[in-house]
Amino acid sequence: MSAIKTTQVEFTGKASEYFGIWIVNLLLSLLTLGIYSAWAKVRRKKYFYHHTQIDQVGFDYHAKPLSILKGRLIAFALFIAYAFGGELNLFIPMIAVAVFVLALPWLVVRASIFNARNSSHRGLRFDFVGKVGKAAKIYLLMPALAVLSLYLAWPYVDHQRNKFLVSNHRFGLSAFDFKAKVSSFYRVYAVVLLVPFIGILAAVAIPAYMAYQVKAAQHSAISIPFSVGFVEMDNSRQIVLAENAPEVEPYRVERVYSESEDAEEPFDDSESIVSGKVVTEKSLEEMIAEAQREKQQSREKMITDMLKTPAKAMFGIGFVLAYLVLIFAFIAYFKSRIGNLVWNNTTLDNLAFKSTLRARDYLWIYVTNIIAIALTFGLATPWAQIRLARYRASKLQLVGDVDLDKFVGDKKEEVKATGEEIADFFDVDFSFG
Repeated sequence: MSAIKTTQVEFTGKASEYFGIWIVNLLLSLLTLGIYSAWAKVRRKKYFYHHTQIDQVGFDYHAKPLSILKGRLIAFALFIAYAFGGELNLFIPMIAVAVFVLALPWLVVRASIFNARNSSHRGLRFDFVGKVGKAAKIYLLMPALAVLSLYLAWPYVDHQRNKFLVSNHRFGLSAFDFKAKVSSFYRVYAVVLLVPFIGILAAVAIPAYMAYQVKAAQHSAISIPFSVGFVEMDNSRQIVLAENAPEVEPYRVERVYSESEDAEEPFDDSESIVSGKVVTEKSLEEMIAEAQREKQQSREKMITDMLKTPAKAMFGIGFVLAYLVLIFAFIAYFKSRIGNLVWNNTTLDNLAFKSTLRARDYLWIYVTNIIAIALTFGLATPWAQIRLARYRASKLQLVGDVDLDKFVGDKKEEVKATGEEIADFFDVDFSFG
């Protein structure tokens, strides 16, 4: 029995080569106020397609820049209506959002058709045959029901979305098939949803505990040494001290009489004599205000001391970095597990796929890419993109007899890029996996 043949997908792009394309695209796009970005997109995609190879043969991208530019102009007009339409009428942004949401199924289908029909391998084009009605059910109705279920149904929605995108793609006349089970998506989401739940608890509990500690420290360090209260005793008023006050002989509060002994004025709470000293409400208010000022000064001093202390400052920075790493770990786990789940359950005629993405690899690439881009003020972006593309290709294999010349197809009509560009402009991802 012969072993099953596997063919490694390869990415042969180099950062030094792509940097020249990237910097020219960036400069010309800026100089032309974004008009050249359509040509830049075609150049970028062609480079990545050509250098993504199966059996030493790369893919090709056939989209025309003018078609992309027209789509981007329409997308830009919709964005202007959304962003600044409120200056003319408050309902214009709301209408723009409603139109975008209702048009989402159409955007999914048109963008998928455009991308597929403008992609080829060995001269044979891809295609997408999904219908708008089915997309409306998956992208509008199902998410609404998932919200009503408190997102418990969201793994099922994600399963249906990937099934719709994969099973409706074609390579020539051959159809892709998707066989993943819904239960597999629930297992991935069980971990994915557990991580943010723990993060939310930590985000609430840790600041609350720290605030409690600060408040307790301030209360013990800054407080009025004793509190004063008035009580009625035998037609007289007496000042009593709080339980934490020092034990002293209680002061008698004598009533204040007028010069005329015959006419007794009612007792006025605003003025009392304590051991021969007049205590007014104003003086009590000043004591409270002074205590509040001291608390505020203590809080400001605490923050200043924290910033001045290197160890505490490093702890704060470390906490922020740890939080960011946690977010990237969440993204890395999700993308690797869902990516493997989709590719490992996709077939094309007698061909299967094997994906071995790892969350720790993704996490390392994400973190180091961001650090490199930040330290180089964005100039390391081409290197980061090439690095990520190379990693993804290195973890994907075709299983079976890779004789792609056996596939046949027919010519499809060209499709306008409006749907793809609107989706791309608003950062809506319709890729599977």
